Amino acid sequence: MPRGAVRETGRKTAGASLIWSLILLAAPFLSFSPGAALPWGVGAALLMGVFPAVLVSYLQRRDDLRRLPPSSLPPAVLGAAALAFMFQRIILWLQGPLTLSAAVFALLAAAVVLLIANAFTSWSWLDLTLGAGAVILGTTAALLLPGLPGTAAGILVAGVLAAVLAVRVRQGNPSRHLAAGAAGAAAGGGIFLWLLSYA
Repeated sequence: MPRGAVRETGRKTAGASLIWSLILLAAPFLSFSPGAALPWGVGAALLMGVFPAVLVSYLQRRDDLRRLPPSSLPPAVLGAAALAFMFQRIILWLQGPLTLSAAVFALLAAAVVLLIANAFTSWSWLDLTLGAGAVILGTTAALLLPGLPGTAAGILVAGVLAAVLAVRVRQGNPSRHLAAGAAGAAAGGGIFLWLLSYA
């Protein structure tokens, strides 16, 4: 892969990883007190958001990463999804925050959608993440802050992520970016909201 393409892929992976890290960091605060929620959020964000992206970036720079078939998940997403399955067991075993479990399931749902979609086309993990993040982070901000400030914060967060997606829609293949973002909002965001109602 050309060096410029690797750099661009790295930027997209870093952007998606940052959004999922924020989602995983914030989710436990919806069901646990701040003192109990912080270790869960930091651990989840580092394990599933930061670690896979850093590892893949390191391996790509050393040219030690084997290429995967076009229909496969990107390596960072594959790593995050594998770790998500293990982390779900930890949440259940230690009776962790169910809202964090909802966020982890949202990540898995978005990854499954990407896996299926990329068997037929080439969607971007960043586009799916922006769609899911607009729903999840917008809802989380609205629930964490009471009253009007929470509503305003939720709208602002969702609006910023939607605006980033809108910028991407104007580049390259607009329908592909839009479809991926909508699928991320429906799958990742939808699963999160559904599970949140039971948490």
